[in-house]
Amino acid sequence: MSANNAKIQSVLETTFTSAIGKLTADNSNGFYSDLYIQADPESGELQIYDEEEQLLDKVIIFDWVGSSCEEDQFNKQVANTVKSVLTLLVAKNVFENPHIMKPFSISLTDEDFVVIEELLFLDDDLLRADDPLLKDLDADLDDFLAKLLSDVE
Repeated sequence: MSANNAKIQSVLETTFTSAIGKLTADNSNGFYSDLYIQADPESGELQIYDEEEQLLDKVIIFDWVGSSCEEDQFNKQVANTVKSVLTLLVAKNVFENPHIMKPFSISLTDEDFVVIEELLFLDDDLLRADDPLLKDLDADLDDFLAKLLSDVE
């Protein structure tokens, strides 16, 4: 990881921690199951909204300002960066709070809050098929079946 990527991840981690802190403050009466992220390639601004589309926090990522790449490529870059930050936050149990209901998701959206990509999905009772633990399951099952059926002819 380059020094710039590490700085970006650190800034994003601080911003997400701040936003979650605002949601889960002791005086908060709400319960939340969704967060929305928006990123602007022109200003480099990343905004975090709650499920009622209220702005929780925002930060400018100077490496993203005036991004010359296509919108799809920019969104993919943002999604990958934010996913790695969210993985760290999950490991730190940042989302383990009584104000955060499961299932809980964080999604990258456009300015109209139309979901571009789901970045995080947490649920105690449900295991998602796109979970990294299951990424090679299909190939493993195929290998197992091939070995099992190789004796039968």
